[in-house]
This record gives sequence, structure tokens and C-alpha cells, in this order.
Amino acid sequence: MKPIGKGIFILVCILSFLSVMAFSPSKVTAVNAAFDANKMGDMSDFDPNNPVIPTGDTIKIALVASFSGPAALVGQIYYISVLWAAHDINKRGGLLVDGKKKLVEVIKADHMSKPDQCKKICERMVLQEKVHVLWGTDGSNLMKVINETANKYKVIAQNT
Repeated sequence: MKPIGKGIFILVCILSFLSVMAFSPSKVTAVNAAFDANKMGDMSDFDPNNPVIPTGDTIKIALVASFSGPAALVGQIYYISVLWAAHDINKRGGLLVDGKKKLVEVIKADHMSKPDQCKKICERMVLQEKVHVLWGTDGSNLMKVINETANKYKVIAQNT
């Protein structure tokens, strides 16, 4: 495609998007009305380099991702995102589970993008760290290992 053709294509896409938005403002307004920033916790103290580790009766989530090797950046992005959400939930008092509020704890679990390492780290998370959730991030071959481990030990498996 020639540069002028690409420019026209992009312009048509943008105009199409804007026209759809202009003729369906009620959908956008409804979403904006449902979101209330005042209900969010104060995140000014969030520091991904120094996460607050909750103590006591917590919900433990193992974030099973690649934190080393060529995909380490992807794992780190997932970790910071999940850590941010957990921090917000914890600032609001936690999640209601069986009538009790529980804080959320996020634990890094590096599978190094290798299925055998994935199995080892998942079993260690379940058996030693006593996690409730194995949260996998990338690769169907790795998610298969995570699901098998979760089924074997009766914990929750979640894929991003």
C-alpha cells in the first residue's frame, strides 16, 4: 500500500470511529456514569518497588509468569498491574470471603518460559506458599501446566 493510501485508510478509520461515537453517546455516558473515581482508594502511596505485604488471613495469588530471560519485561508489567489492583483492594479493606474481609497478597512465581520450571514453581507455590490462585500470563503450553497443577491440588487457575 502506498503512503497516501495508508494515510487515507487511517483517516477513514478515525472518522468511522468518531461517527460511531457521535451517534451512540448514550453508551459512553452510561459507562462514565457507572464509574466513580471517588470510590477508588488513595493510591498515592503505591510503590511497585516496595510493595506492602499484607499479613494475617490473606488471599494468596501466585502470578506465574516469566520474570527472567527475554520475556521478563512482560512478566514485570503483569506483576505491577496486579500489584496495583491488590493495593487498591487492600486499601479499601480487602475482599469479602465467607463473611470476613481478607487482604490480597501477590507472589511472583518465575516459570522462565519453560514448562518443567512452570510445573516446579506452581507446585512450590501451592504446597509451600499455600496460594489460593495460580494466575498464569503467557503461552498456552505454560497455561496447560498451570491448569493441570491447579486441578491436581484443587486451587483456582486464572489466565490473563
